[in-house]
Parts: sequence; structure tokens; C-alpha cells
Amino acid sequence: MRVSCLRSRRDTTINVKGAGTGAGQGTFTAFTDGLSPAGAIAGNYTDRSNVSHGFVRAANGKITTFNVKGAGTGSGQGSFSTGITPAGTIGGEYLDGSNVFHGFVRAACGKIKTFSVKGAGTGPGQGTFAGANNPAGAIAGFYLDGSNVFHGFLRKP
Repeated sequence: MRVSCLRSRRDTTINVKGAGTGAGQGTFTAFTDGLSPAGAIAGNYTDRSNVSHGFVRAANGKITTFNVKGAGTGSGQGSFSTGITPAGTIGGEYLDGSNVFHGFVRAACGKIKTFSVKGAGTGPGQGTFAGANNPAGAIAGFYLDGSNVFHGFLRKP
């Protein structure tokens, strides 16, 4: 059965300059809230050294890349965008050089603030994982403490 009220499909491929072309590398959009109502897209790309970098693609197609200060530069480390609000604020996390996760918020103007939830572990694989951000500026996520126990959090602006 054909549904006539649906628009025809038109796909646009997004490849960020500098993205690697090896297995597991390339361009990724944020999974949950990666598309704003205005058409901006948040995500990350993995380069040929397997380091992740953030990006935002404006509705007109212009791509701006960014790295969170403190993000590691080793394989598997870097900046990971998890969502974008209607105003263009991007939330996410970064993995530092010691393999500890921290949260970040990137304003539409490009200014980045980092944070770690009180009680988050500081060992490899532990830390703060930002999951979603909303138009009011709140961020929900989880953290892994020093005993490797998960806890949810809500960070208000």
C-alpha cells in the first residue's frame, strides 16, 4: 500500500574532511538528538589515527569541527557529541589522555564548558557520560564511580 502523504526520500551523505576511511573510522551523527529542528546536525568523526573530533553541520551544509580542551589524542580518545538543541547547543563527552570520561557543553557561538559529576570515578573507563541535553540547558546522563557502579545524573544550567 502506498501512502501518498509522505514526501519522497532524498539522502545526503555527510563526510567530514579529515575523517578516516579505514574500518571503524568515518563520520557519525549523534544517536539520540543529533538533528535540530532547524536542520543542524551534531556528531563526531574518527580520523585515520582513530581519534574522535566533534562537528556541527549547519542547515546550509557548512561543517565546523571542534576538539574539547583536555580531550586525549590517542587511539579511541577525543570528543564525542551526543545531541544538539534547537538553539544549537551541543552536549557530549570527551575521553582524556588517561582514558577518563568527562562531559561538555558547546554553545552555538563555539564556547565550550567541561564538567565532571561529583562522585564520578577517575580510573580508565570511568567518569561522566553526557547522554541528552534539552532546550532549557539541562543535561541527563550517567557516571561510573570508582567502584565501577553506574549512577544517573541531571545537570541543570
